Amino acid sequence: MAESVVRFVLEKLGDAFVKEVLHLHGVSEQVEKVSRELTRIQAFLKDADTKRILNERQKRWVKEVRDLADWIDDVIDTYLLVVSEKNPGMMEAAKNLFVKTKKRPTVQDEINRIMARIQEINESRVTYGITNIGRGIEGEIRQPIQPLVPSDVDEGGIIGFDEDREKIISLLLDEKTTRRSVISVVGVGGLGKTTLARKVYNSEAIKGQFEIRIWVTISQTFELIDILQKIAEQLQIQPPKDLSEHQLNKLYQSLTNKKYLVLLDDIWTTNLWPLIEAIFPDANNGSRIIITTRFLNVAEVADPISVPYKLQFLTEKPSLELFLKKALPNRNANEECPADLYEISKDFAKKCGGLPLALVVLGGLLSRIPATYVDWDKKRGTINWADDRERCFAIINTSYEDLPFALKSCFMYFAAYPEDHEIDDVDCLLSLCEILVSVTVNKRLL
Repeated sequence: MAESVVRFVLEKLGDAFVKEVLHLHGVSEQVEKVSRELTRIQAFLKDADTKRILNERQKRWVKEVRDLADWIDDVIDTYLLVVSEKNPGMMEAAKNLFVKTKKRPTVQDEINRIMARIQEINESRVTYGITNIGRGIEGEIRQPIQPLVPSDVDEGGIIGFDEDREKIISLLLDEKTTRRSVISVVGVGGLGKTTLARKVYNSEAIKGQFEIRIWVTISQTFELIDILQKIAEQLQIQPPKDLSEHQLNKLYQSLTNKKYLVLLDDIWTTNLWPLIEAIFPDANNGSRIIITTRFLNVAEVADPISVPYKLQFLTEKPSLELFLKKALPNRNANEECPADLYEISKDFAKKCGGLPLALVVLGGLLSRIPATYVDWDKKRGTINWADDRERCFAIINTSYEDLPFALKSCFMYFAAYPEDHEIDDVDCLLSLCEILVSVTVNKRLL
């Protein structure tokens, strides 16, 4: 987000040491000009974020601002690094920053170039015809924020997986197959593999048939020891301290002579199964392992005999049903949808290509604006309908862009956590978000 980058640069320029370094060669006044211009641009960006960027020209201008902020940040870091490396006396070393060399221009040269670029960017606002970007969409009304993606436990809101669930349950309970077999659910990202797996895992038919049930999320990056420790925790035994044969055997023994179901969610690589297979005993008692993956070769490595279950895209009817359920959450299931909304909903659902995640996110996005044909059609025109591979990302990106300014920054806190990481200190994260929202609101009240 461009505004957060500009804010970060302004904080750096306000740092006492940075100010002192820049003061040594009499460029403080020029730096103050840079700060003032960035502050004006920052206010403009906040308003733009709140009111929603409307077209590609405006997006191009915002990108130019972000590039400018990144450049200023690089200049500050470069010269501070020189100061710290020279360090016989910090201020003495700082004076050397203003000696021009063939490899490095002076700070004053850089500031002059930055000021020239700021002037170009300010002029380009007029050239691009975007001086009124802050006005946003006339008459736009924001509805209360609702979750865009339901939690995994909200299984009642899932549509279109009943038949898939029953088929997988029948594979898991097949009495003819007594060997420890692996059932692989394969499909592209956003297709609902994890949701389907959870519906199977939590079904009453499964709960009563397995003595032990274990769920472990793997994801794109993983540490084997972490996976084994999660398994041990669910077995309620001492987690392994290393990958020694003795430690692995403890896990093996804990599963021996037990009928178990292990679900390994979101496997990305064929390297994992050969490393972990040895801890799962095969007592010919109908034990099962479910894996979800995007890649067919992962499924083939895990079990060359079993046929992978390829999850299909939703067809037209369930796609439309899921979309309407999310876009009109307060509508009674038996209530007839207005004809004009029904027709445009069919177009939205079709554009999602049967991808459940795209349908849920887009439906959640539309649930936050007035349920009228005019408003929905206006939103349809702002979405960048990408090709099949990027469609879901484009819709999710649109939902992010539509967030209020403060919530955008709150959302970005999650980038500090690895994929599928369990956030232990939730109170700390909530406090950060509350502070950010409070500061943003107070600034607007001043």
